[in-house]
Amino acid sequence: MNFYFLLEDEKSFLKVLPYWLEHMGFACRRVADIQAVEENNYVLQSGQGVTQLVTKALFDTIDTILLHPGKIDKLVVILDAEELDAEDRKEEVEEKIRSHYQNVELRFGIVILVCNRCFETWLLGCQGLYPIEEVEEESYFYPYYSYYNTGEQDPEEMVAPENINETTAKYHFHYLHELLRYKKIRYTKKKPDYVATETYFRGIVGRIGTTGHLKSFKGFYDFISDII
Repeated sequence: MNFYFLLEDEKSFLKVLPYWLEHMGFACRRVADIQAVEENNYVLQSGQGVTQLVTKALFDTIDTILLHPGKIDKLVVILDAEELDAEDRKEEVEEKIRSHYQNVELRFGIVILVCNRCFETWLLGCQGLYPIEEVEEESYFYPYYSYYNTGEQDPEEMVAPENINETTAKYHFHYLHELLRYKKIRYTKKKPDYVATETYFRGIVGRIGTTGHLKSFKGFYDFISDII
């Protein structure tokens, strides 16, 4: 089978996903574009952010697949819920596809996977990441540490504090950044190497295996597991 992955993310997850697929034993080989697809290949493309994805990149991608019949078996769209409910975000994308292609037969499957709230939310779920030791009040990480225990509580349920002037998704990014910095690990969207490792990935997988947390990550993991 051949797959076309369209990600909202244009930096971190785009770089990390090929490694995660490898850790899961995904047998398809990545190729540069749809013209290079033969058998058991996948294409990976960024939608350049959620607004661009749902207004242009999604349709451009579907049109490209339609122009190359028989090349792609499944289009997999992965995007963030951000401030929306995850199911509402999924329905938004499905409705745009139905409306835009109502008179067109799509001879390939389309799967919509939503990160609730964002990629960094999944990363916060890695087992053993949240500090066991008491964090000093003087630490730059302390406001995050004292606000929400991501080691015991579901990261997907964490909303931004009322006194913080930023979205929940942005807060999750800053929480992860400061948590990793506290542990002397550098993480940026341009340099997400640490979270691409198999050890880190297995830490997230272990979380969904022992709790009911990270349901949207479990949806992603189960989908890939079912096709390998």
